Amino acid sequence: MPRIAVVLLGVTLAWAAVAAAEKQWQTGTWGDIGTARQMVDFGPGSSPFGGGRTSAPPMKAMADIRTYVIETDTLHLELKDVVAVGHRTVDAITGAKVTFAISKNTVYIRDEDGTEHTLRVTKKVAAKAKQ
Repeated sequence: MPRIAVVLLGVTLAWAAVAAAEKQWQTGTWGDIGTARQMVDFGPGSSPFGGGRTSAPPMKAMADIRTYVIETDTLHLELKDVVAVGHRTVDAITGAKVTFAISKNTVYIRDEDGTEHTLRVTKKVAAKAKQ
């Protein structure tokens, strides 16, 4: 039985390595960067199934809604990140270079030290050809 566990662990690690290698990393430039405050619902009472009322009280908190734009020669991405007030997930400076990968509605940002951050895509537009 322990042999099966070791084999499964090896297969899982190999799959994770392949999945990580599949990201198509690109470079772009940070565009507009913004922050807004918003009350967000979370916890068991935030979205009841069936549209009914829940017995749990709603749980709300103030959050920073961070918005980012990444520009490449062929793509314009608008991204969103919801974080606790005062916390930052990505150090972005308008005009600076950025390394990123896209997977469906998710963008992975890679810092200079190799740390990856996940942001949600809110808009993806093919960039207009420069003349």
